Amino acid sequence: MESRNKLQIIYPDEDGEPHPYCPHGPTLLFQAPTISEDEQTYAYYACAAHRDKSLCSYHLPAEQLTPQKLAKRYGLDDIIEQYKGHKQKLLVCTDGGGRHFCLCCNVPLVSEEQSGHTGHEIVWNLTNEMLCDPTRLLRPLDNDKAQAQYFFDDKALKFFSKCFQDLGISKVVCMGAPRLHAYLRSNSTNVQSFLLDFDYRMFYFYEDDNFAWYNMCNNHFFDHNQRLYFEKFLNCAPEQKLLVLTDPPFGCRTELIAATLRHLTRLYNKINHLPHQPLPIFWIFPYYSEHYIQQEMPQLRMCDYKVNYTNHSSYTDIGDRSRKLGSPVRVFTNVPLELLHLPVEEEYKYCALCQRYTALENRHCFKCAYCPSKNGSTYRHCDLCGCCVKPNYVHCNNCRRCTQSEEHECGMYQANQHCWICLQKGHTENRCEEWRKHCKVKSFADRFEKIITCLLCQRKGHNERNCAKRNKYLEELTFMGVAEVKFK
Repeated sequence: MESRNKLQIIYPDEDGEPHPYCPHGPTLLFQAPTISEDEQTYAYYACAAHRDKSLCSYHLPAEQLTPQKLAKRYGLDDIIEQYKGHKQKLLVCTDGGGRHFCLCCNVPLVSEEQSGHTGHEIVWNLTNEMLCDPTRLLRPLDNDKAQAQYFFDDKALKFFSKCFQDLGISKVVCMGAPRLHAYLRSNSTNVQSFLLDFDYRMFYFYEDDNFAWYNMCNNHFFDHNQRLYFEKFLNCAPEQKLLVLTDPPFGCRTELIAATLRHLTRLYNKINHLPHQPLPIFWIFPYYSEHYIQQEMPQLRMCDYKVNYTNHSSYTDIGDRSRKLGSPVRVFTNVPLELLHLPVEEEYKYCALCQRYTALENRHCFKCAYCPSKNGSTYRHCDLCGCCVKPNYVHCNNCRRCTQSEEHECGMYQANQHCWICLQKGHTENRCEEWRKHCKVKSFADRFEKIITCLLCQRKGHNERNCAKRNKYLEELTFMGVAEVKFK
């Protein structure tokens, strides 16, 4: 399987084996892949929040784990009280005079403390309006190995708010989405919001009943009292609907976010005494990560809406460095796409055949029977592939795929492809050894025809992935996002 070729991560699930703690909560168990079955797996525990060892140097080989190390906790009570103490400075003067913020030290100031911050960049005389949305005041964190913050633009905020209204959502958990949290609190009287965020600076601006200092990579609450407030927020009346929106760092492993979302769903059901009810989810992530998201949460589908950020040079539709095809960031959701109304004023349209809104450039393909575009371009149908592809791709008969024409090497390309028959990575269908043995043939002849021929049913016009008789030849088993195939 593909998962054998990369570093395995064991999430610190409450139902599994306990993990030791670092200052940022339960650590992750990393297992290096082995070349042979006889080789011993090297495993170690490391920080869930930081990939940079200069930010958290915790590293413990699994064989060195002891009950003492497992029981160790890192007390943050004094630090939390210090953060909450700084918040009091913003409550001193309600008219804005005398309240300041040092952007260099990331602390609120009162007038008599100015001398200790000479030469620093300071925002003077904070008004109540400025305090309502700290993301428009603070410098965004920009360490890609820790926490790089990008904030939704106004169009995205209005889109999300309209979606919540259309869906009848009354409570939203904003996981790593501080600007949306601020927007909902200021502009929506019908939607309550609770912010889960790793940015400690939010302590200065929000109370415990609507904010928790939180690590989404391991579902860790740094403050126990804030966790209790969050659990109270999850408790919903019968007429209330709750949705979780998460905007994680794009470098974060999808296994971790998916595990956290599953845990929050279980917690929600437990608190509300429900047997099992899926929570509506909006997961904001680039379209090119769709495969990884659906491996973990196959119930999530990608919406065509392009999410823009104000402080990212290319993930926007404004500026010289913006992408020609628009932002690559999308909304992955388990909400039926037919219920999401995309704004026509932002170049979206309704497809009567798909019965949902799509991007204006996303044209319906009558052969595929859906609107196929994902990246912002208008796809075209390739009869040799039996599916729609990007417009700049050309077909390679050897690979049985359409690929980029520049620097294409069949061997390297096929090593990264998933076979449409056995689903394993590393080869294409005409080189599938398992299917060749099952069919009892020495090899599959290379076909250079004008239309693709399915190796399963031998009919033309579609590939093995889209074969209507696939279930006749293959039995597919899926567990926790991992699929295996047995030949009938």
